[in-house]
Amino acid sequence: MIHRYIEVTGSAFERGVKIGEVLKMQIETNLSSQKLFYKDSTEIITKWLEKAQVYLDYTEKFAPDVAAEMRGVAKGSGVDFQEILYLYTVYERSFFDELISDKCTSFAAKGNATFDGSVICGQTNDERLDEYRSEVDCVVHHHDSESDFESLIYSHPGIPAYMGMNNYGLAVMWTYIDNGQRKEGVPTAGIIRELLNKKSLKEAREYLYSVPHAVPNQFSLSHTTEGIASFECFPNKIYEHEPADVMIHANHNSIALEEPEEGGSKTSHSRFEAMEAIVSENYGIIDAELGKQFLANHRNFPKSVCNHPSPEHPLSKSLASMVFDLGKGEMHLAFGNACEQPFYTYRFKQWFG
Repeated sequence: MIHRYIEVTGSAFERGVKIGEVLKMQIETNLSSQKLFYKDSTEIITKWLEKAQVYLDYTEKFAPDVAAEMRGVAKGSGVDFQEILYLYTVYERSFFDELISDKCTSFAAKGNATFDGSVICGQTNDERLDEYRSEVDCVVHHHDSESDFESLIYSHPGIPAYMGMNNYGLAVMWTYIDNGQRKEGVPTAGIIRELLNKKSLKEAREYLYSVPHAVPNQFSLSHTTEGIASFECFPNKIYEHEPADVMIHANHNSIALEEPEEGGSKTSHSRFEAMEAIVSENYGIIDAELGKQFLANHRNFPKSVCNHPSPEHPLSKSLASMVFDLGKGEMHLAFGNACEQPFYTYRFKQWFG
């Protein structure tokens, strides 16, 4: 049976055990898909896991709960921890082979831009069809047994987090960028998962500046009362911007204009312009329902926000589309293109936003 939504309660390790028990087959499917995609020899896998161990060491230091959750997943699923570590670092693995697809597009709006002044944000998750199996993706609803803290997290099974929100009003989104820099540090999934443990945008911002970044990433942070902010994080430097009321991002540098553009996206500027246009046209009336329409946007097709395979990028597709309503504390997610798949709504037991 494929699980699209599960609830887990306990410590980080205990929640990991439950995730492993319930999502065992989905984790193994994701792992098999990655190995088929990379076709790594035993020698290359061994070398990569040596690098992954360094990433794990940084995770233990800067995101210990993430490491504990991963160990729980290994125990619960019966999958060797080295395999879970492989999944945890597989996004970083893609950088070393330059196997990045045309990636995601995000938006965030607040204040005068939205219908009632609340914060609405969302994005697509665009991936390679020959690498990820969207059919096994899942939303995990975490309950911390020692507090009232909850989080709703979308990810590929076996990977701690891709995007999500928590019941204190913080939503975390991210998009691919690249200036060519790499260094030892915390992997992308670890940073995202730890950000989702923060109760405020201020705490999340401080974390971004405190942690060594292994590869470049752009993070969009949105909070019920603190607004929206974009962070273009490179191993060598972090750039940030707090827009007035609208924020758009794709896969090119929007803040760090002095950094080199090493990303391979052929559609980033087209998607950015399309999202910017539709958000601008709906300025003042944006709500979650309109947010869903933004993600189903086919302007500039096939170089559109709603990403479908095309002759120019036949293996790139939106594997998920999500909108976070920080006024109501709701996460709306479609497992695929927003123009094709229904949106499911996920809520917290307690909402403090």
